[in-house]
Amino acid sequence: MTARIIVACVLLLGVGPALADTLPLRHGAYVDVGTDCKDPPNVALRTYDGGGLGSSKANGCRSRVLPKQGNVFEIEQDCRQFGGPKVERSTDRSTIRVDGPDRYTDLTGGNGESFRLCPGLKS
Repeated sequence: MTARIIVACVLLLGVGPALADTLPLRHGAYVDVGTDCKDPPNVALRTYDGGGLGSSKANGCRSRVLPKQGNVFEIEQDCRQFGGPKVERSTDRSTIRVDGPDRYTDLTGGNGESFRLCPGLKS
């Protein structure tokens, strides 16, 4: 019995980072579906690091999942916000539909803006 518990603990520790991800998305830089990955403008760029979805105006995001229905996640994010006289943290809620491990759609406010992963793009 003790050996089983040790094996279970080792297995859980081995997958710990995967369990910590807020959304089932690959980590990296995402761009608006209609944007080329070569040199996207900041406004079309988003990042996902497992902790939250960032942008050119918000990073260091920490998210938690609120209600979830199928592949639609309501998340609450606490991020560092840029653009004002000083950097502050702000909390916002978003609705994200995960369309695959490398695609998502931001449904917040009914806009339906879709993003895709750009492998190799530095975020």
